[in-house]
Amino acid sequence: MLRGIWAFVAVMVAFLVTLAILDLGNTPEPRASSVPLPDRPAENPCPSELGDKPRRSTFTGQAARYEGPAPHPVKVVNMTGFSEANAPHRAFPDGWEATYNALETQLVVCEYLVSTGAEVDSCEYIGNKVVPLVSATWTYRVLTARTAEQVTQFTLKGTDTCPFDIEYPEGDYPLDTPRSVRTKDLVKALKPFVAP
Repeated sequence: MLRGIWAFVAVMVAFLVTLAILDLGNTPEPRASSVPLPDRPAENPCPSELGDKPRRSTFTGQAARYEGPAPHPVKVVNMTGFSEANAPHRAFPDGWEATYNALETQLVVCEYLVSTGAEVDSCEYIGNKVVPLVSATWTYRVLTARTAEQVTQFTLKGTDTCPFDIEYPEGDYPLDTPRSVRTKDLVKALKPFVAP
């Protein structure tokens, strides 16, 4: 009797293995889920390209309204593709930046490099690395943080000197670096909107 049961089990296992092998060729193609993924907001409302529509961001509907007494705290977002370490560093006047809570930000300033030109200087860095400093033109879009509505747009010429430091992977220094806008020039252009 035991032999009969083992024989039956062996036949069933062989049958199931055969079905599984035959079914491998009929595996359906994986499909995208019909359930949409949540629409995650961007970190800031600045569009990737200068002419594009501002994005829904973590500020949308939550940041402080652009109203009340000045100064209206700003956040500058460099959209050139620089790493955080290589983006221009600026020291704004007291009260111009939200320091403790990002949602205190009332204005987001989107900074775009729109053109570069001739070499204006040479920047020397550790290890005798020399990087040409080239003329540059920057455009700024100023958006309300809460609604991403555009307040103004302006263009400035870069007039700053060589960046203090440039961080790139070893042996991968850039061919050139664009001349940044001096902080005092950006403050002058922003003052009517931040601290009138």
